[in-house]
Parts: sequence; structure tokens; C-alpha cells
Amino acid sequence: MTRPRRILILFGDDSTLFFATRMRALLQAADSTAKVVLGCFKDEMALSPRQLDLHIPKGDYQLLDLPELNRAACSADLDAIIVCKVPRALTLLLQDPAYRDLAHRPRIMAFLPGLDFFPDRGMRNRLYCDSVYLFPESFVPRFKALQAEQLPAQDMGGSVKVRHVGFGHPACLRPEHDIPQTLPEGDIYFFGQALSPLTRRGRVHLLQVMAAIARKNPDRTVWIKLRHLPEENATHVHRERFSYPSLMSAIAAPDNLRLTACDMDTALAQAALGIVCTSTAAMDLIRAGVPTMVHLDYVDNYVDTLVPPMRDLFADSNLIVSLEGLLHLRYRAPNRIWVESMFCDHDLGLRVLDDIFGEDAPLAGSELTEVARRSV
Repeated sequence: MTRPRRILILFGDDSTLFFATRMRALLQAADSTAKVVLGCFKDEMALSPRQLDLHIPKGDYQLLDLPELNRAACSADLDAIIVCKVPRALTLLLQDPAYRDLAHRPRIMAFLPGLDFFPDRGMRNRLYCDSVYLFPESFVPRFKALQAEQLPAQDMGGSVKVRHVGFGHPACLRPEHDIPQTLPEGDIYFFGQALSPLTRRGRVHLLQVMAAIARKNPDRTVWIKLRHLPEENATHVHRERFSYPSLMSAIAAPDNLRLTACDMDTALAQAALGIVCTSTAAMDLIRAGVPTMVHLDYVDNYVDTLVPPMRDLFADSNLIVSLEGLLHLRYRAPNRIWVESMFCDHDLGLRVLDDIFGEDAPLAGSELTEVARRSV
């Protein structure tokens, strides 16, 4: 009897935790017998107990320090390690020809953590991975071209070759149902982001905008969806400087403007409209079939380096709205062709398993290397 498939998914902060739980759900739906384990890499840990309990209520994850991660990466008992941020420890291993040619090691598979505003940098960090999954779909040929350009000739002719470059992300599956063409009744959620807006003035401005929308729509509740509480994520690489709770006293907030730190699934289930600036939450909203507005014309947006790439990624989406359009809730449905270029089919879990366990799944050179070692 063959053992069940064994896969480790790494996380360390909020965005990688969201990815890990969604990826696990897809893989378990595709193969209920697979043993899919979540692993928190201690060196990148930037989560509070509340956040862990919120998203992994049963505490079913492992804590791994650096030696334990290195052992897992060489373990014959693991079939794959899936990451959306590639730890430096894995990058160093993958750059070592001796590790790349190691027989029966797990396949190292890298996704993106979310919207990639600086894709060339993100792609370079994944050049040595065994499999890479990207979005939008146009990033796939872009990655292959970068690989041919960046990797040394001896590596391209040897054991460094990404066996599969795929399209997809667990937060970016095709919308679950038709997105409304007109704005339905119900609550409005603004999804806060750690870095955008960058300045205090920009954040106060957005609170004032949400307050204006709330006053104009007394039949709706406008929620400020916090990514985390002010005291959380103090060690996160993207640290929030001006939290929305600390700024609420700077505006005259109506009773129907409120703060929430609920989980993402709750917000998606309750939102009639989602508003974002530069956030992967836009992808979650569209995937869930929730009307979405992307607003980038906030105060001090010119100092925010995330605004231009967000504008480029959503240029053809039909979802970017001006300040006037936002205040009047002038919603437009997304461009179907753009959605198809950004969101993948719901068979992502099956495709990932096929990538790991398909007929040509053994790593290039692994069995050959073992045979060669025995013959020496």
C-alpha cells in the first residue's frame, strides 16, 4: 500500500497565512487522502496569537526553525514544499547543484504572495525553484524570458530548469458566480492596507471619504476592514505607520462608519461592495463575486510607489474609480477579458498535484544522479 501524498505549505506573516490556508483547502479538495501540513517558519514569524487562532483555530500547524526547514527540504518523506514567499534558506539550497541533483527530495514550488507590483524582482527570487505559478497569465512567458536571460549558461544547460511554469493562485480563482452589473443593497467594506496610503494625511483623507459615503447612505453600514490590530504585526516587513483606529478621532464619524478586524471570509460574505487602494483584497473580492472599486486618487498618492503598478495591473479592469465616482458609488462591473487574464480555473489544486505526481514528475537528474553515484 502506498503512503499518502505529503505536502508542506510554509507561512510566516498574514499574507502567506492566507495563501497557505487556501492552498491547503484546494489540495485537500482535490485529494482528501493527502497529508497537507502547514508550517510556520520561525525566522519569518510576524503573526499574533489572535491572527493564528482566527485563521487556524485548531492550531494544526508546525513550527519550524532553520535547521528543521533545511531537514524538511532534504526529506524523502515529503513530496513537495509549497511557498509563496521563498525563504532565503531555500533559495541558497536551490542554488547549490548538489542539492538540485539530490535524489528523492521534495519539489520546491513557488507561487506569488499576492499582487506583484515589482514582478521582475519577484520572478528573480523564483528562478531556481522547481515549479513556479504566476498571475496574470502574461507573466508566464515573461518569467521564461527572464530565466533564459538571467541564469548562467551552464545552469540552463544543466540541472537548473523550472519543470513547470503555471498560471494561477488560490486567491485568484475565476469568480464563483456572476458579478452584479449594478450595485446591490447591503454593507460596504473598505479594505485597509499596511502601506497605502503612505502618509497620515492620505489615511485621514480616506477616512473622511468613507465617512462621507456613510452619511450619504444611512441605510448602509460602512466598515473599515483592518488587516490587523494596531499592536499586531510589529515585526512585519510591511509595517503600518498610521493605524485607522488611531485616526478615527481626527474625523467626525457617523454612527454607520465602523471598524472591524473580522476574518476575510466573513467580510466577503457580508460585503455588497468592496473598496480597495493597492491591495490583493481586490482579487479576493472579484473571486467571491463581490462588486469592487479600486481608488488610487487619494491625497499624497504621488509618494506611494505602489500606486503606478496597481494602476497598470488594473488599467483594463474597468474597476478604477475617481474620487467623484467613489463618493457617488458609481460602480461598474469588471471587464470579462481582464478577469480571464488574471483569474485561473478552479482546477488549480488538481493541476498542482499533477505537477508533483504526474508521469514526468521526478526532478530532472534525480534518478540519473543516484544511478551515476552507485556506478562510480
